[in-house]
Amino acid sequence: MSIFTEKVGMTRRQFLKGTGMLAVVAIVSGVFAKIGFDAFAASDEYIAQRAAGLYTLDEQMTIRKSHENPEIIQIYEEFLSPGEQKYLSEKAHHLLHTKYGKDIPSFIDELKQHQDVA
Repeated sequence: MSIFTEKVGMTRRQFLKGTGMLAVVAIVSGVFAKIGFDAFAASDEYIAQRAAGLYTLDEQMTIRKSHENPEIIQIYEEFLSPGEQKYLSEKAHHLLHTKYGKDIPSFIDELKQHQDVA
């Protein structure tokens, strides 16, 4: 009689072991996911607080724009474009432009030559 014979497949014990392991994995994954979400929430909150603090500091400053800074205006009038406030002068572009990689040694040599002349 085929009713009393065990069929090929998963036994009850294997099924219970599998579901137990699945439950453990699901619980552990949920705990780690909760920790991850809490960490993201904390970092978002920190970023928002930091941005608010920076905006508050910026609003309290008397000089908020570099082109309105009297010291910068004086540097342009006396050195970078003598006698006028010309922000796009060749000297200003040359000295204030960022240099990278292979351009740096030649730029240092140029500055040394400029110091010798001045």
